[in-house]
Amino acid sequence: MTRFQPFLCATLMLSLPACHLVDQRDFNAHAGEKPQPAVAQAKSVHATPALVTIRYTTPAPDYQGALTTAVREALARKPDVLFTVTTLVPPAATEDAGADAAAAAAASGRDVAQTIVDAGAAPGQIEQLVTIDQGTSTREVIVRVQ
Repeated sequence: MTRFQPFLCATLMLSLPACHLVDQRDFNAHAGEKPQPAVAQAKSVHATPALVTIRYTTPAPDYQGALTTAVREALARKPDVLFTVTTLVPPAATEDAGADAAAAAAASGRDVAQTIVDAGAAPGQIEQLVTIDQGTSTREVIVRVQ
């Protein structure tokens, strides 16, 4: 048996370069790399067409009749419909003007939401958003259904 020992040692020594220590890269090829944060795709607010768009080109636009009719038709088709009330505000020149515009936008959204409730929707069926939109020059309230 002693004459096979040098042959066995030589075989083992030649096979050592093919071996490696087990580490994290055996289980995850990207281990040790800098992590890349996952960026979720933004939910598109404009995915569905508008049920009603109210533009505040005058201080108090008359929208209640048309909105009430549209809400009742939407509820007749789908009683558990979700109404998304999005108020778009143009960017303001100063912080004070921005705060005033945001307060007016929130009030407009609440008024529209109240009209939707008065037309027969439950308060839980209304989602409200206020967004600064570079593409608009006047305040708008857009009602969408889902």
